[in-house]
Amino acid sequence: MSFPTKGLKAINHRDTHYRWIYRNRAGKNELWVEMSASAAGQHLIADVPKVVNHEMVPLAIDYARAHGWDPIKSAPPFRCKYLKGSFVAIDS
Repeated sequence: MSFPTKGLKAINHRDTHYRWIYRNRAGKNELWVEMSASAAGQHLIADVPKVVNHEMVPLAIDYARAHGWDPIKSAPPFRCKYLKGSFVAIDS
């Protein structure tokens, strides 16, 4: 699964630059985030509702960083979902 290259938006959150995009894949909405300076680092994929807002991006970043997302290291995507006003882990 490669990170998209077109239509990305930039955000500077807590002095770190990220790139992000909302995507609809297989009928579900996803927020994809990666650190701008990281080459082939782990990216974040969050399941989000059909109605989304830009405030979800920093919330997703904060949740993921607090729960083990390391955008510098190469690893499978970190996954979470937006549920009732906050992000939570996805049950395997």
